[in-house]
Amino acid sequence: MKIIAILLLFTLFSLSQQQTTSLSATTATYLGNVLVGVGVGSDSILVAGSGQVRAAGFVAKLDRQGRSILGSVSIPGNPTIARSAIINGALSIAVGTDSGFSVVDSNLRVSSVSAVGTVNSISIGGDGTVATLSGLELRVYSSSGQQISAHNMSFNHIGNVEVDSQSKTVYVLGDYNRRYNGGPVRVVAIYAYDYELKSTKWTDYDFPGQEMGNDLGDTTGQDIRVGKDGSLYFLGGPMGGNNLFRHSPKSLTVPANNIGIDDYNDEFNLRSQITSYIGKLQPATGDLIVGQYLLARITGTIRGNSLFPKFVDADEVGNVFFLGDSACCIKDRDNITISGQAIAPYPGGEATLYGISSTFKTRLTWVAFTKKGTNGDPRGVSASKGVGALVLNVEADQDVVTVNALHDTHSGASGYLVVWTY
Repeated sequence: MKIIAILLLFTLFSLSQQQTTSLSATTATYLGNVLVGVGVGSDSILVAGSGQVRAAGFVAKLDRQGRSILGSVSIPGNPTIARSAIINGALSIAVGTDSGFSVVDSNLRVSSVSAVGTVNSISIGGDGTVATLSGLELRVYSSSGQQISAHNMSFNHIGNVEVDSQSKTVYVLGDYNRRYNGGPVRVVAIYAYDYELKSTKWTDYDFPGQEMGNDLGDTTGQDIRVGKDGSLYFLGGPMGGNNLFRHSPKSLTVPANNIGIDDYNDEFNLRSQITSYIGKLQPATGDLIVGQYLLARITGTIRGNSLFPKFVDADEVGNVFFLGDSACCIKDRDNITISGQAIAPYPGGEATLYGISSTFKTRLTWVAFTKKGTNGDPRGVSASKGVGALVLNVEADQDVVTVNALHDTHSGASGYLVVWTY
């Protein structure tokens, strides 16, 4: 019986390792010249970008496997960023451009709004409310495209903006340049505003420089997203092991509820590399529910290495998917397969997808897509009801793994779409 039990444990461990180092992609394809965002709905996927599909900016509608383009529509301006939402049960995507933004629904109907300056960050809520950032200028628009409010943020570095239609809240993430004992330190901050931007509902982190104590590592804000489970998720970029994310976002005297699975979630043996932090918050208060660090480690050593956070999303049951840009190397990198295809050796920087369960205790997947050359321009991730999708961009001399591709080669710079089941 002892031998059987040991064999069973070994089998379960092997299956767990196989699941986290493999991805079941229904498609992995080059698409467009540039892709800027993606959304997964109940019956389709919307992808925003420019070139190839249409001459300029476009939104394309694909089936839920990503294998067939069901239609596409042009949008004005050059797309810069896109975020999706479920509105009245149907998928819509808001696309920021160099001249404003467009909202495209699942029937490919377009409504566009002109704005001053390039839209660098955008979000759309379940009620159709849109929030944009153009530089430090935060604007909120109604579902009909009328501007509700505007506010100049004081961040030194902007991360992203998010709309929560359930609580009529706009969240903004960024960081400040502050000083401690005469030295500079970047301090992350999250603000929750009402739609009118007149009232701050709560603030996270944003500690004065002189209160930092030994927590001198820079902390940056990268992305913020209301998951389809209703929780609020954010990505931070800590630099070095001593950083604010060890603490509650409300108090430097309260330890954060951070959960690690293994050494790739533990900030030890680091110098000044930028790594990643995934936080899950209560939307109404900003209280931290759970957090997790994520970093690379140099193969054959325990030396920590950089993993730059980019985008995050969570599905209806709280499974979290992280898209980032990794140095050498993510865990078990040389064993990774995409639909049975092995990836190429580490190229000197690559996009990576990481998935964890709602408790942050179980790793769902951790993969890269390298076929030739570096690749590190992740542009968006989305997940819903067992289907995930991500987009990134590659240069002419970079190749990534393709599966059931609409386009399996590219001659110049190209967008790249991966759709998978989980």
